[in-house]
Amino acid sequence: MLEKFLSKDARNSRPSAIRALAKWIDDPTVISFAGGSPNPETFPAERFAEIAARALRERRNVSLQYGPTRGLPRLCAFVAARCNVKPEEVILTTGSQQALDLIAHTLLDPGDVVAVELPTYIGGTSAFYARSALLAGVQQDDEGIVPESLAEVARAKKPKLLYVVPNFQNPSGRLMSQRRRDRVLELAREHDFLIIEDDPYGELVYVSGADTTSIQSRDRDGRVLYLGTFSKILAPGVRCGWIAGARELIDRFEIAKQAADLCSGMLDQSIIDEYCAAGELPAQIERVRSFYRERRAVMLESLEKHFAGRAEWTSADGGLFTFMKLSDDIDTAARVERSVKNGVAYVPGAPFFVDGSGRNTMRLTFAKEPDARIRDGISRLAAVFA
Repeated sequence: MLEKFLSKDARNSRPSAIRALAKWIDDPTVISFAGGSPNPETFPAERFAEIAARALRERRNVSLQYGPTRGLPRLCAFVAARCNVKPEEVILTTGSQQALDLIAHTLLDPGDVVAVELPTYIGGTSAFYARSALLAGVQQDDEGIVPESLAEVARAKKPKLLYVVPNFQNPSGRLMSQRRRDRVLELAREHDFLIIEDDPYGELVYVSGADTTSIQSRDRDGRVLYLGTFSKILAPGVRCGWIAGARELIDRFEIAKQAADLCSGMLDQSIIDEYCAAGELPAQIERVRSFYRERRAVMLESLEKHFAGRAEWTSADGGLFTFMKLSDDIDTAARVERSVKNGVAYVPGAPFFVDGSGRNTMRLTFAKEPDARIRDGISRLAAVFA
């Protein structure tokens, strides 16, 4: 009866296929390779507790009060320095998901085309669908976006935006090569579209020689909006991400953010601000890398043992995921319940593809489970797909 009151955008909103698996992701009896959440063992909880206590006692006029819509000035400056931009070219957001929502709200009209990778992050597509945008898939290989496919989409669909996750992409785990990044920027100039460069995993590098230099770093005409977050290197519960981009667009995002929430949580920002100002972030990043590097090695070793000759998977040189491709006749979504009954959960790959493909793929994360459960889980998964 109440459906008639929904807006067109609300009718276009789509639930997250990953969130739908939450009951299994959080079930301790199920070995979960499904969720993309960072491991709580990596959180600097004790240090945060000390900083939070001091912020509440000594800076309550800041930490418990409304604050600047753009974010705490010193933290904005810290982020700007990391992105090699001016502080006025940064706005802090409630996680990078809000950044996607603000960009979609500010830049997209119904029917506008957004080009996305095949596969791509579901949170990105959700934000674009919620603005009644049309999504066009661009082919990807082990070097990232295929330039010829992007050029074809640009000519045929004339996108307003391209959404990319170049560093250890969610879900594929792939690292886009630097020559591909150069070509993507050239095509953006040639066909006049903006690039949303989402980089939640760029600090999570596990191999030597992985070049994560951003597309934004070579942008000279304000065409790239660079998104980042503290969620993967600190903790997602302190909801803090950012957009770095041209001042005229950042100003517009600030107006949109005023309508959305006035400001992000000042206690969250106060904790991160103090932590970063104390110079503790580099050591924390190294701890997180070391933690995931070991679990990644266990997963890749287990996949080689149980799936060699039966499937292909990405090398996960960084980030939190590997992406597996099985034979064409397998539908991974059809085997989720069987897998859960066998004590292991994964995310089917099809929801990450906006063109309806990817039915024979799945995303696996090595972030959640300890080594022994990773080995057991991959063995159980192999039995499901025997």
